[in-house]
Order: sequence, then C-alpha cells, then structure tokens
Amino acid sequence: MNRLVKHTMTKECTTLCIKTSMIDAYRCLWHYKWNHLFISFIAFIPFVSIGLLGLFDPFFLPRSSHEMVPEGYNLSFGLYILSTYVWAIPCFILWHRLYLLGPEHLLRKKIWPILTRSFVMLSKVLFLVGICSLLAIASIATLAFLVNYFGLNDSISDFIELTDSEFMRYAVILSVILIITYLVFLRFSLAISARTIGKRIGLITSWKLTEKNTVRMLVSFVATNLPIIAATIGIIYMYQLALGTDLFYSGQILTPFAYLHILILAPIITLPLSALCSQCASFYRHCGGEDCLQDK
Repeated sequence: MNRLVKHTMTKECTTLCIKTSMIDAYRCLWHYKWNHLFISFIAFIPFVSIGLLGLFDPFFLPRSSHEMVPEGYNLSFGLYILSTYVWAIPCFILWHRLYLLGPEHLLRKKIWPILTRSFVMLSKVLFLVGICSLLAIASIATLAFLVNYFGLNDSISDFIELTDSEFMRYAVILSVILIITYLVFLRFSLAISARTIGKRIGLITSWKLTEKNTVRMLVSFVATNLPIIAATIGIIYMYQLALGTDLFYSGQILTPFAYLHILILAPIITLPLSALCSQCASFYRHCGGEDCLQDK
C-alpha cells in the first residue's frame, strides 16, 4: 500500500535476484496478455487513423535529398511525432499501471490524472535523454583527450583500418551508447514506475535504491528483453514474408491495407515496450519501491 508520510523515507537497498526478476516479468506478460492486446491497439489507433486519412503521405513521400519538402510536410511530420513518440507516453503509463496495480486499476473515469502524469513522464524522459547526451559527449571528449595525451593516434588509426566494415563501427558505438543509456534509465526506473501510479519517489532515491543492483538489473533486463525483441523481429519478418510485402522499409507511401496490417501487428510490435514496462515493474517490487515512503 502507498503510505503518505511527511518524515524520512526508506532508502535501504535490497539485493535483486536475477532469476526471480525474469520470472516475474515473464509471468506478468503472460498473465495480462489480453490486457496487453487492448493497450497495444490503443497505442496504434491514432497512427493508423491518421494514416488512413492520408495525412502521413507528405512525410513518407519518397524524394531525393536535394528536393524541396512537399506541401504539408511539416504538419505530416508533427502528426507523426504526436501519434508515435508522444502518444507512447500515456500508453507507457497504462502498461505500468497494469503490471503494478492490476487490470482493475488500468483505466479510470477521470482521464486528467493520466494526462498530467504523461506530461511529468515526458519531462523525466527528456531529462534522462539530456543526461545520456551529456554522458556520451563527456565520454567522447575524455577518449579524445586520452588519445592525444598518450599519443595513440597511430595505433587507433591502424585499428580503424583493420575494421573496414562501417556497420561494425556503428554497431560498436551504438552498443556503448545504448549500454550507458539503459544503465542510467534502469537506475532511475523506480522513480518513473512510481510516478505512473501516482506515487512520488525522487530520482536520487531511485538511484540509491538500485546502487547495489546495477549489474544485476542490466543482466536481467538484457536476458528478458533480447529474446522478446528477437521473437518480435522474427514474427514480423515471417508475417511480411507470407504476405510478400514490406510494411516498414519499402520506401513507398503506405497503402490503406498496409496500415490495417500494421494494426493487426500492433500487439507484436509493442511487445518489447510492454516487456520493458513489465521488467521495470519487477524492479520496482524487488528493489524496494513498494516499501519506499513517498518523497515530499
């Protein structure tokens, strides 16, 4: 139960069991599979509806880089951002409420609390993105300083020449950035999870509650989400192969049937995001989030 206290708050860090956390996350996904189906359609209805009206056509219109953007492009791009990245925030809250409180607390008659929490969540996400960007810049600056200070330019140049594949270079850089980003996100995940159910846990408190479980959380997160991501990609690939079409990288304007197929695939496409919420809910329970008294 949530306890409103004006005094000190519990900040004791408990040790996370990787196996228990993974089992808990998978159990929630399976137990609430029909509720996930409901939320996934809510997540994609705005995107599909706007697409069926043809308002995404200027954004998806194929063109070369030196051509002028078509008329209505800015509106189309704005609608795309609103119906995907921004709309994902309230859906993110719904998944968290499902896995933390159960389906009986999933929706309320009053929609205003969900909207206000969405704005708060968006501000936290932007804050985390800013932190990760600063960390990435600081890491690159530190690496550049060390290379110049120790005179490693020639050695690094030789190493880069050995890696002829640009894909491998990008993969290494992307992997490092993703690891840093997810580490920061996981350390703050208790605060984010708490906010989705109307509880207040500060970012500093979340950081302290997870300080002994950083590696355990990362291992559990990767072990839970990588199989789900692989299964999602495999199912979508087989679905497209069976239809003989490319719904995502065709380079063409999506047809009405393509949008309908995307709506059908919504529960599969959103499965990694749902798994992320389930895993964060597990961290919240097992790292002391439920026992932590509220910040002021």
